[in-house]
Amino acid sequence: MKLWNFRGEQKSITDALQLRLPEHAVISVVGAGGKTSLVFAWARELAAAGKSVVITTTTHMYKPERMEEEGVRIVVSDDPERPDKVTAPPAGVLENLRDTADVVLIEADGSRRMPLKWPGDLEPVIPDHTDITVCVAGLSAVGKRTEDVVFRADELPEAIKSDTVDVNLLHKILASRSGGQKGVRGEFRVFLNQVDDDIDRLAASYRLQQILGVFGIQTAWGSLIEPEERRIAVILEAAGDSKRFGSNKLLHVMDDGRPMIASILDSVRPLDVYKKIIVTQYDEVAALASDFDTVMNDRPDLGISRSMKLGLLAAGDADAYMFCVCDQPGLTTEALEKLIEAYKKGTAGIVSLAWQGQMRNPKIFSSRYREDLMKLSGDTGGRQIIDAHKKDLLLVEAESEDEVKDIDRL
Repeated sequence: MKLWNFRGEQKSITDALQLRLPEHAVISVVGAGGKTSLVFAWARELAAAGKSVVITTTTHMYKPERMEEEGVRIVVSDDPERPDKVTAPPAGVLENLRDTADVVLIEADGSRRMPLKWPGDLEPVIPDHTDITVCVAGLSAVGKRTEDVVFRADELPEAIKSDTVDVNLLHKILASRSGGQKGVRGEFRVFLNQVDDDIDRLAASYRLQQILGVFGIQTAWGSLIEPEERRIAVILEAAGDSKRFGSNKLLHVMDDGRPMIASILDSVRPLDVYKKIIVTQYDEVAALASDFDTVMNDRPDLGISRSMKLGLLAAGDADAYMFCVCDQPGLTTEALEKLIEAYKKGTAGIVSLAWQGQMRNPKIFSSRYREDLMKLSGDTGGRQIIDAHKKDLLLVEAESEDEVKDIDRL
């Protein structure tokens, strides 16, 4: 984690935001581009300093990992309609949390994991007893098409609309009483996330803190998750019926004596990633992948989109998803690592392996495309999403055609 403000590099989020926390502080985090990351990183920091901390939400958030062992309580309710999400606790519980902890951190907004947002009519949901409101913005959006990286871009006021995200658009969104400052309670701060060591983002951050300072807004910037720590879930789609192959091709024994599915399993196993998930309808395949998180697809007839959705649910709060088909026996660990490294550089939200400039499998999607992926239906993958966001696509050339060749027939 790296943090800066106008005084230079800082050692803590509290110091970077220039805050003196009151007794029993209630902090609401809004905006986009790293709210959950900020809440959890801040909670760990405060707990390490001896503070009792509670994390909660007034809207929805992806189901978090348990943190009791780090001295942090999470007080939320299950969302009956979304098993991968949690929602706000009952109103009475939320109001009384202040008395139970030194600091209450509230995720008080939603953004579908896009780096920027314009709030809707009922957003954000900031409790009246909030002492500090922090608005987060993800600077991975800089230089990208506004419609690709701003949640509710179509609702931006005409006076501030722009085809591309630049410092001018950012400061107008963040300083607006209808945008970043909407519904603010208590002291207000801005945190510019996803800066890393990228020169363009660092320059944008420094300029933004100067401009926002004119409006009396104190700003910090940095990277809450280092590139090597980004949580990538690998999702193997192994539920197809192999109709063109004539038999279950995943169990077809290749020239090297292994069933076809074993080749992709062996290539994925050495990867240092957040989760390794396989979605299948076959008990035999599940048995070969006992060290993976296995999800059984009971409706493979609904097409590849069904496997993708099941994989996304199993991926939880991953930051990105690598979708792999399982009929590419020539795909190597090195090719997968090359794809992951290209994504970690943060220049694109969609990264695909390619051969001679043509897009092939596998592909990595940033979590900001999660809602779009969950809306897919039938036997279609993410191609329509890619077609709609071509400027956010990076092709990574394979070393050989064998790496990307899929086997459809005997």
